[in-house]
Amino acid sequence: MDRIEREHLTWGPYVMRTKLPQDVIEEFKKRAEKTIISDNNQLAGHLKDQRKFNEPDFDWFWDDIFPNYWKAYRDGHCTYHNIPNKPVNYKPRSLWVNFMKANEYNPPHIHTGHYSFVIFLDVPEELKKEQQEFQGTNLGPGTLFFNYGEVTNPQWTSNMRNVKPENGDFLIFPALTQHYVAPFKSDVTRISVSGNFDLVKLSNIDYEDMSYF
Repeated sequence: MDRIEREHLTWGPYVMRTKLPQDVIEEFKKRAEKTIISDNNQLAGHLKDQRKFNEPDFDWFWDDIFPNYWKAYRDGHCTYHNIPNKPVNYKPRSLWVNFMKANEYNPPHIHTGHYSFVIFLDVPEELKKEQQEFQGTNLGPGTLFFNYGEVTNPQWTSNMRNVKPENGDFLIFPALTQHYVAPFKSDVTRISVSGNFDLVKLSNIDYEDMSYF
């Protein structure tokens, strides 16, 4: 029999997981701890301490830190979906920090804009130990879950992906991807940063369709 030509159809959104270098993590933590502007009324989280970054910190991240990570995400996104990698700019929408404590959680929700991200600045060892000792089947303490589509036969594909965050983890994903964070019991504070942004078409590029999203 002649060789059968075949291809694999990608399924679901592209989520990139990478790492921030330690010096950026430490700088981000310093800036996060200094900000004092509550963002609770703009966010879905059941957390007492959610803060919006001030303008200098906002600009520092989006102008100095984010561009290379956006390029990496864009390259991966276009490869994953097998679409032309046409240049696009991004426009920041928001940037905030969550100081998550025992019994707090983020319910299932989506974000505004085209894309979102989360960065884990501090994942205490006590929380990692709690995760290791957890004996349940699914909602492990402090786990980040992504949902897409309906429940299916496990032999096909799962509609859920979970992440047990480590220090410096940086995840970028489409803003409409439903996600949530399970609570934990340890008497610690986990620090994470999130943000939203839009894609912006360039006037000199011919976009044949909307696939650049």
